Amino acid sequence: ITDAELWIVGRPRFDIAALRAGAPPGVRWVPRFVSDAELAACFRRADLVVLPYREIEQSGVLATALAFGSTLVLSDVGGFGEVAAAGAARLVAPGDPDALRAELLELLGDRGAREQLSAAARALAGGEWSWQRVAERTKALYGSLLSRGS
Repeated sequence: ITDAELWIVGRPRFDIAALRAGAPPGVRWVPRFVSDAELAACFRRADLVVLPYREIEQSGVLATALAFGSTLVLSDVGGFGEVAAAGAARLVAPGDPDALRAELLELLGDRGAREQLSAAARALAGGEWSWQRVAERTKALYGSLLSRGS
């Protein structure tokens, strides 16, 4: 796939000068704070949202991507497996660029698979991962912890 672009969006937490210098054509960098309006435009434009973390438990970017119904490719770290188990993402081994490349190429070439993952992401964001459900579970957890302390 020769016409794909890779957008790397958000404020980096380390010096990216060497990465930028060595990046091939087709890589676009937005290395700064991104406003809510810009962020929404990025999610709407993306064919895939890729979170290739080496380690993490959860991600606000993931929750936002679900709400936009993004097609997701995630590293198999932290709680990301739960999203894949719900049919809303594809998983790759963390730190495995060949597996990541293969998954990206497969999904970029399969609109039907992307649409299926997108629909599952929207369903998850409106159901089990909705802010309402998260708030209910958080309140229940706090309630159980407070009752233990009495």
